[in-house]
Amino acid sequence: MSAIGNRLVLLVLAFAMCPSWLIIAANGNVFPVFIKWHVNIVNGLNNNMTLFAHCKSSDNDLGYQIVSPAANFSWSFRTNFFHSTLFWCYTRKDNAHATFKVFWQDPLLFEHCKWKNCIWIVRDDGIYIRDLEKEQDEFRYQWGADTEKEFLNDQALDVPYS
Repeated sequence: MSAIGNRLVLLVLAFAMCPSWLIIAANGNVFPVFIKWHVNIVNGLNNNMTLFAHCKSSDNDLGYQIVSPAANFSWSFRTNFFHSTLFWCYTRKDNAHATFKVFWQDPLLFEHCKWKNCIWIVRDDGIYIRDLEKEQDEFRYQWGADTEKEFLNDQALDVPYS
């Protein structure tokens, strides 16, 4: 086989082994691995209620955040080489708690975030993600009995996205 034939075979094998979401182009020309992602946690609670948030990944603990009414907490990052980046948050209001994923490798999530900005709104009735494509908020998680102890021990967060 010629040198060109060998290179063509290697290129086909490389694409075959690539995760499908890596091949999908964002905005027509940028691959997800090269995108700088932004995550925002917005305090949408009523009655001037303060939100407590603690977000992290396996590599980065963003610390405890007190989010004032109508304010937000945000951070930026690039996905890791293995495309397994996962960020999750523990939030608390009065007597209710919620632990939920805010970023993971998922083309549906990428579409909601328009391949760049994931906006999560914490409201009295639960947690919403802003669908930037449809310009509407979608209910995703409800308040529950999750505890910060589970969050700090990195318990599995196998909450399906859709």
